[in-house]
Amino acid sequence: MSELDHARPQTLSPLAKLGVTVVVIAALSWFFVSWLVLDSPLTDAIGETAGSLAVVLLIVSVIGTARADDGA
Repeated sequence: MSELDHARPQTLSPLAKLGVTVVVIAALSWFFVSWLVLDSPLTDAIGETAGSLAVVLLIVSVIGTARADDGA
């Protein structure tokens, strides 16, 4: 591979873009539900959202690792 191959930015597939969009919308929705509807303090709502996103990232990481191992 040449150096140009490494410099070229990689693009997301349409399915990946859709997944990112869904996760962002779900996180923002949960933040506003927690903060405004459930009357949680702002810092608690932020913490709950961050924790939920950490769990989602963990799940995506485990699935990605399992898929990468299947192809080897």
